[in-house]
Amino acid sequence: MASLECSIQPLVELNQSNGISRLLLNDPTKRNALSKGMLSCIIKGLNKIKNDNRQKVVVIRGSQGVFSSGADLEWMQQGLNQTEEENIADANLFYETFELLNNFPKPVIMWVEKYAMGGALGLLVTADYVVADKDARMAFSEVKLGLVPATIAPFVINKIGSSQARALMLSATPFSAKKARQIGLVHETMASKDIPARIDELCETFKGNSPQAMATTKQLINQLAIVDLSANKETCVTQIAKARSSTEGVEGVKAFFEKRLPEWNK
Repeated sequence: MASLECSIQPLVELNQSNGISRLLLNDPTKRNALSKGMLSCIIKGLNKIKNDNRQKVVVIRGSQGVFSSGADLEWMQQGLNQTEEENIADANLFYETFELLNNFPKPVIMWVEKYAMGGALGLLVTADYVVADKDARMAFSEVKLGLVPATIAPFVINKIGSSQARALMLSATPFSAKKARQIGLVHETMASKDIPARIDELCETFKGNSPQAMATTKQLINQLAIVDLSANKETCVTQIAKARSSTEGVEGVKAFFEKRLPEWNK
């Protein structure tokens, strides 16, 4: 198993065999939060796989039975002391990850366990196939922290529509894997013990298809999608950058770490 050492520890591990590239999000102390290092590693791993004709399918999973807790809030907290340009650069890193996955020429499967929160749902909505533990929980939790789900919003709306996006993003209510399947965010739910065999089966199915035909079909689907993702990039990146350093954004993240209610909820 190769490590994509984009920081002190291997935040993403890459295992390649039999035409399958498996990316393991590997920061269990932070519940596989999407930090600057984690996103950089994901991008590096995907770019390594992208033009390798020997690799037919990508599987992404979180370590120690947890998919991801979402954006790394310690990283978000740093936004208070950063310039607008630095915050925009950080936001661009999120968008670049989601855009790369959305346009990736090979099939991408997400293996979801325990929970997928906030920004982690950006990974799910840009995947081609999502298999989740039936007990997994999800939430667009950003507004509870005074943040905005800006960089994931166009991809989420493209996947589940504006009606579901409004209900889930504005309420920030946790929802089940069953609900996620009903709205098209997840394709299959099952007991955790049954997922490995199903992932292997899906990989073999995709490997049996024409690589070029799948890449072209994916490109065609993206071209026919209602939401113009590239046109929305600047707006979305700017919105999250502003929210990160806003009064409520700072207060929300601070309250989270201090384990108290934010001022607007008192």
